[in-house]
Amino acid sequence: MAKLSRDLSSGTLHPRENIAASGALGALNAEIVINADGASTVSLDLRGTFNMTVEVAGTVDGTNWTLLAVRSIAGGSYVASVAGAAAGAWMAACAGFAKLRARVTAYTSGAATATLLAATGLLDDRLLGEVSSNAATITAAVSTAATLTLTAPGAGLRHYITGLRIERHAAALLTAGTTPVLITTTNLPGALAFSIPVEAAAQGSVYEKVLDPVRAIMASAQNTATTIVAPLTTNVIWRISATFYVAP
Repeated sequence: MAKLSRDLSSGTLHPRENIAASGALGALNAEIVINADGASTVSLDLRGTFNMTVEVAGTVDGTNWTLLAVRSIAGGSYVASVAGAAAGAWMAACAGFAKLRARVTAYTSGAATATLLAATGLLDDRLLGEVSSNAATITAAVSTAATLTLTAPGAGLRHYITGLRIERHAAALLTAGTTPVLITTTNLPGALAFSIPVEAAAQGSVYEKVLDPVRAIMASAQNTATTIVAPLTTNVIWRISATFYVAP
């Protein structure tokens, strides 16, 4: 049974239920637009034979649209848009928007039978932060700087770091020093940095710096590469590994 909510400006009662519209998307800028009316989740279903890119967006004022990153209903990482020829269904959170749309932003061929639905149910993102869907590693040569780069994830998306491991391998005997080696980062809060001790170490030994946060570290900016940088250090082989997921 539909629930009712009152519009304070007019006193009108509105049904609170799912709102859906269907149509063919078969050309550049073809779109489907629906009212959100307090919905929490939007889903997009595409069927047929096609090759195109479709973006889901929401608007507050009816003029300015904000891209909504979506993920497959089957699970996995968020993407900025649905691209290619694969049929399926995708969803995103949409609370706070007055209208929603699915629009073709790049077109190659075919036509998709599309359904856009605004639902009152909440998006289940409970696994975000509990699982890492991505991992990256870089290993440098002896006496060479190392930069691990997590590439920009796409419009409306950012990295969430769930784990970081920095390994210093001694390719030869290391002698003690007075100033620690500084591992720097970009696109992480507070320009996050780590100190690696300059200590006497036998050839073949390994020093590890491990970051295992209780909650994922959110990258500072959307659609921006995140880097972890180890400087050139004589007789050292650097290995940097990170686990992360991508979300709005």
